[in-house]
Amino acid sequence: MNAAEPVLPAALAVLSEKHRSRLADFAVAVRFAPGDLVFREDEPATRCWLLHTGCVVLSTVIPGRGTVALETVHGGDILGCSWLGAHPRWQFTAHARTVTDATELDVIALQATATDDPAFTYAVTRALSEMVVARLHSTRARLLDLYAGRSQE
Repeated sequence: MNAAEPVLPAALAVLSEKHRSRLADFAVAVRFAPGDLVFREDEPATRCWLLHTGCVVLSTVIPGRGTVALETVHGGDILGCSWLGAHPRWQFTAHARTVTDATELDVIALQATATDDPAFTYAVTRALSEMVVARLHSTRARLLDLYAGRSQE
């Protein structure tokens, strides 16, 4: 599952060189094969991934319907945002659909730096949050497309 050296995406270019270098200490390059489990719903959320290539499907089990795919994330997206919540547990299950290369961040270790270097932790969290916001905008656009033209009842 491991790939070569971790690569930080262009979205994190807003970080200073010092912060990018320090963030690399919390990063490892990973590769998921098609079908690999990335994380399972309701387990502790301890990492996040910055996807470079490939795609990962987020799914959940709906009683009476079985497993339902909710979203597919691709290269350039962030995967595993549940660690930002007050109760860091995965909200969905994630499986690689194709060969996927990513940078995995150890967010538990990253959060531990908050006391020692709050400026670093803030800068990284802010940059990652920008990636989350971009994903929310993308989701909103998809929902608008989905419901466009439907009459209101």
